[in-house]
Order: sequence, then structure tokens, then C-alpha cells
Amino acid sequence: WRKQYEDIIPGYYMNKQHWNSVKADGEVPDDILKDLLDKAYQIVFGSFSKKKQKEILGDE
Repeated sequence: WRKQYEDIIPGYYMNKQHWNSVKADGEVPDDILKDLLDKAYQIVFGSFSKKKQKEILGDE
């Protein structure tokens, strides 16, 4: 994505190989932005303990 869109840059304050930052007012299409956000959410959510995941989902 970084090669296709100048508004997607290496992650600020993150591992610059695996994470991206996206300029909010940039030219990245909404469907691509949504896909990137969904994938990032799943990675972060999956790193939480099962207890924390249930807490976030309200399954307690």
C-alpha cells in the first residue's frame, strides 16, 4: 500500500516494517482504509487475553 498511496507511511511510534500510519485527510479510498483498520483491530484484539476479550465484548 505504501507504494500505491503516498498517504500511507511507515508506522509512527510503531514497528515501521509491520505497521502503517495513514494521513486522515489523505487520498486513501474508504474501502482500503476500512480494510486496514479492520485488520489492525483484529491483530490487537487477538493479542489480548481471553478474559480481556470477553470484557471488551461484554460477555462477562
